[in-house]
Amino acid sequence: MRLSRREFNKALAALGATGFLMRYKTDVVKAFEEAKSSGVKLFWLQGQSDSACTVSLLQASDPDLYDAVEELSVGISFHPTIMPSFGDEAIKVLEEEDPDVLVLEGSIPTGEMESACTFGERDGKEVTLVEWLNELIPRTKVAIVGFGSCAAYGGIPSGKDFDGRSPTNAVGLYQFLKGKNPPVPVVLLPGCPGHPDWLMVTLASVLLGIVLKLDDYWRPEVFFSSLIHDNCARRGFYDEGWFAESFHESNMRHNKCLFKLGCRGPMTFSACSETKWNGGINVCMNAGAPCIGCMHPNFPDETSPFFKAQSRLEIDLTKTVFTTLTGAVLVGAGAYIVTHAIRESKVEKERRKEE
Repeated sequence: MRLSRREFNKALAALGATGFLMRYKTDVVKAFEEAKSSGVKLFWLQGQSDSACTVSLLQASDPDLYDAVEELSVGISFHPTIMPSFGDEAIKVLEEEDPDVLVLEGSIPTGEMESACTFGERDGKEVTLVEWLNELIPRTKVAIVGFGSCAAYGGIPSGKDFDGRSPTNAVGLYQFLKGKNPPVPVVLLPGCPGHPDWLMVTLASVLLGIVLKLDDYWRPEVFFSSLIHDNCARRGFYDEGWFAESFHESNMRHNKCLFKLGCRGPMTFSACSETKWNGGINVCMNAGAPCIGCMHPNFPDETSPFFKAQSRLEIDLTKTVFTTLTGAVLVGAGAYIVTHAIRESKVEKERRKEE
């Protein structure tokens, strides 16, 4: 790829991840091939995860990019799910080689059950993910990438139980590295699962020595600077105050917004609506499913319970929402929020009386 940093960022901002990969896919694959020929090593570790992010990557829609990964053109030296080596031979890679790019999938257990994630043994004792990260991060030469919400901010494993704690005290790279001054840039790509196109673009950029501009949560701004709500195909229905009252009305043919069904699009920053999934074919809201906020840094605790109507608009996050509302929305959404809040208050009072 012969794009300068400015050209790279400009093209990416103009085309989006999918459009960028479609236009520059040959150059992206070439960047991976050059990385392999020059000996660039990528280590992929898996923490508390269901491997969905690996599946997401391997099911990327573009066959050229899939072949680039499948044939290890990106130089994947260690990946517990897809690497041919196993046992001591696989662990030897972690012990003797230094990663240029370190990718983490899954959260990091740091509590009493940190041994929930282990890789290999030393002197008959299992080596935990925390120990491997503490060894590998200082040895990483180019960049550290957290792929998926679990790796970025803890995700589902970090969710609090009835006692208000995560059983394994799971965290993401953001919490794990906060205040530790890692030696290389850290790029986080949340999502459940992470978006394969965004990872391919991120890997291509770091392999070329181009670090995308990041926000305060270490996310590339090009993918996480606008609310899902702002670019949703249903935004027009929201502006008109047309809201689905049940999932029977969630199909796009009903021309209804999913706000009352608990859509978290108004509080979640992500380019889901623009990039879409499965090669740009679809996205949750278009398929009749409210956004559950899986890209949010505090997913799942702050975005759950899923599919429960919000009792108030996240005004501080949506920023401009009330400057664009029509009279219909002020009557529709505004009145709904007020009545829903009153209803919740009554339920809470009744519950307290019973106690």
